[in-house]
Amino acid sequence: FAEAIAAHLGIFDRVLATDGPHNMTSGRKCSALVAAYGDAGFDYAGNSRHDLKVFDAARNALVVAPDRSVRRWQAAHQAEAMPAPKPTLRTYIKMLRMHQWLKNALIAVPMVLSHEYFNPNMIWECLLAFVSFSAVASAIYILNDFFDLALDRKHPTKRNRPFASGALSIPFGMGAIAALLAIGIAAGLFLPIEFLGVLAGYLVVTTAYSLSFKRMLLVDVLTLAGLYTIRVLAGAAATGVDVSFWLLAFSIFFFLSLALVKRFVELRTTAIPPGERIAGRGYRTEDQEIVAQAGMASAFSSALVLALYMDSPA
Repeated sequence: FAEAIAAHLGIFDRVLATDGPHNMTSGRKCSALVAAYGDAGFDYAGNSRHDLKVFDAARNALVVAPDRSVRRWQAAHQAEAMPAPKPTLRTYIKMLRMHQWLKNALIAVPMVLSHEYFNPNMIWECLLAFVSFSAVASAIYILNDFFDLALDRKHPTKRNRPFASGALSIPFGMGAIAALLAIGIAAGLFLPIEFLGVLAGYLVVTTAYSLSFKRMLLVDVLTLAGLYTIRVLAGAAATGVDVSFWLLAFSIFFFLSLALVKRFVELRTTAIPPGERIAGRGYRTEDQEIVAQAGMASAFSSALVLALYMDSPA
């Protein structure tokens, strides 16, 4: 990475960085710099406790976005400091992917279709289920961001995500995951045990999607359709409303068509050479036709299920 950055910027004469056998940190880094430039023959910018020895050997020290130990060193030595920009409310909202919480409104579908939307108990149960699913979903989104850091940093828009851009630290994200999972489980404890079972299933499937399924051709869209349908099942488990075969059949086909449309748009808008796969996905540009046909077939199937339901005996 260090050599790639140096080549990209074109402003450096030399690169000293960690390689296979040598971990260029702390004392090793200090020795390498002194050997190359002499004692007090270089200026150094750093941010962690591993840089303290290098600071002492440098002519001038620039402290950038320091951790606690470096802040103490900086205060004692009156070194020049460049603090990190503080995260804004928008940064935390982007981390949580709050706009994705709208998907969890599907939890209310069983209540609405049972015409119990004025039932205060069911409304409360839906709200608790919504909070639970939203918290768990945000935790998984953060985990997914960790897995995709390298790919996101190469993407024209995803590189602006909080962790890919460095606006938020990995340790902070790990703490956020733990807190969000705790909130999600705590909210679920006030609901029937069946809801916790569905929530656990959602957690397992969405984690598997982040780790593996999203890189598998067609398996990814089937998983996405299943995750949407799980939200409907969660609403049924939370409120005690039975889900009919018709609703499940319609949901699976309808959400599968949406997932395929999303993948089709991604294939149309991503510029990659023929034969190569999209980064982090299992698709090539040549797959556009089969994805489009599968999407149309799924949409037609959902409409057919709805028509058969409307024509079925009451």
